[in-house]
Amino acid sequence: MHWERWRKGLHTQLIHERKKEDNYLLHLLSMDSILLRCIRVVTRIGVPNDERKKPQEVLVTLELFQSLKNIAQTDSVTDGIDYAKVTEEVLMLGKTERKTIERFAENIASVLLKKFKPEGGVCITVTKKPDLPLESASVTITRP
Repeated sequence: MHWERWRKGLHTQLIHERKKEDNYLLHLLSMDSILLRCIRVVTRIGVPNDERKKPQEVLVTLELFQSLKNIAQTDSVTDGIDYAKVTEEVLMLGKTERKTIERFAENIASVLLKKFKPEGGVCITVTKKPDLPLESASVTITRP
């Protein structure tokens, strides 16, 4: 009897968590966003030490989920997120050496969330040409 109540409670909790996730996804789907594609960042990145010896180009694509209603009405950049400032932040972050593109993506997300406060979060993709026989490697993270 006790086990059955616990299982039902856990099931109810899981359903509640799933509904919260679904609501967040629906919220993102209905939210405006700013998409900045293929910001070219020169950085030192790679797991092997040799790969980090010389700078290489990585591409950063990011999406900031934010209502664009105010800026659309006023036509003033002060009512929105300034693309140039976002790009500057990403380029500045490229000055730090890292081993993984995952870490770079996480660092970008953290800074953008803190400095620009997009109400719906961010989605960051970092792409690089790895020292492997493949065209590119990418990671994408989404942070609320």
